[in-house]
Parts: sequence; C-alpha cells; structure tokens
Amino acid sequence: MFVSGGGILDRRGWDDQFETFAKQYRAVRYDIRGIGKSDRPQASFSHSKDLYALLTFLNITRAHVVGLSVGGAIALDFAIEHPEVVDCLILAAPGLSSDSKSETNLQGLKALTNLVKTNGLEKLIQLTLDAPFVLSKQNDVGREKVRQIYLDNADVFESGFPVYALWEPLQPPPEDRLATVRARVLIIRGDSDSPVYASMTDKISRGIPNATTVVIPGGTHFLNLEKPAEFNEAMRVFLTR
Repeated sequence: MFVSGGGILDRRGWDDQFETFAKQYRAVRYDIRGIGKSDRPQASFSHSKDLYALLTFLNITRAHVVGLSVGGAIALDFAIEHPEVVDCLILAAPGLSSDSKSETNLQGLKALTNLVKTNGLEKLIQLTLDAPFVLSKQNDVGREKVRQIYLDNADVFESGFPVYALWEPLQPPPEDRLATVRARVLIIRGDSDSPVYASMTDKISRGIPNATTVVIPGGTHFLNLEKPAEFNEAMRVFLTR
C-alpha cells in the first residue's frame, strides 16, 4: 500500500515503485484526501482513518505500508493505530503528524498560499525545485513529474492546503508512541536531504525498536524520484528478508 502525500505529490509520485512491485505483489496506491483525484476536505478528518476505511473496502486485512515524507507520517500513525494490519512499515524521509499543527507549519502553509496568489504557482514550483535537497538539478524526469503534479493540484495551493490544515493527527502524538510499533520497520533517507528532515528521520529511527535504517548516497528528500533503483532495491531486500 503506497500512501501519497510527499508534499503535494499525488499517487503518480509512486509510478516507478508501483510498476516495479506490482509484478510480485498486489500493489495499491491512492490519492490521500485533499490531493489528486480525491475529494477536498471541508471539515477536520483523519488520514489514517481514511487509510483504514480504504483497506476495509478493498478487503485487505494485512499489508506492507509505504509512505514518503508526510505520507510516511500517515503510515506511521496508521501502524500505531492498527498494528494488526501492518506487516512491514517502510518510511522514506518520514515526518510526524504532530508537526502538521505546529505554528511553524501552519504559518509556512499560509506563506506558500500567499506566494502563489501573488506570484503564481510556476514561481513556487521553481523555488521548490531550486531547493538543493528536493531533487538534483540533473534529474529532468523527476523535476518534470513534480512540476506536472503541482500544476494539476493548483487548487490545493490556492485554498490554503486543506489536505494538511484540516488534518487531525494522532493523539496522543506519535513521537510518544514510537516504541509501540509492532511491524517490521525500514527507514530510508538520502544523505542529501535537508538537515531538518534528516534529524527527524533519525529521531524516528531511534525511537522504534529494531528499525532498520538505510541511507542512500546522493538521495534527496523526494528519494524515490531521485534514486528509484536504489530505493526499490532497499525495499526489495527488506521485504524478502
């Protein structure tokens, strides 16, 4: 189960992994509520409860759950809430759902919306792609994919990011419950990610007993787009161990 939500990446962010792992597994990817082709939220909601409802609808009782960045935060919440469902948990450059309600994050979302309204979405896309920890400048394929996904989700930027602003994260917060995770856990990050996310990833890794951590050389924050072959291999080795 591939959880979307790395920034505003919809299900297409998992194109390479979906095609690769669908050859051996029943692979599912979906747009979390608020991005892609999913409905936009109008009131507070839970991403992890949405995931449980989707799995129930699909009659899936056990799954390997994979998430990148904010998608990793959703996957982590879900693994804490539903340990009976998650076999393996794969977190790529993960965040924590509790950060979604931090003043810094809320102000950051507001600033991004104001920037789009003032200067246009293309300006924000360029600023995002110019950040050295997002994607390397030579990664033309990955950069074009991000650009197209952002353009297709323009309403999310213009409306104040309800996908995150209306999200009700796990309570008590996940950082206080990391030791309760029962699934086998793989944590992947790149050595070229931002220091903030690298620190958060390491914090999560230390908090989960017996978590396996892989650091991919040259990997940026959008790790599966920057180093897809290495990312897929780390997943494959972990899942078949």
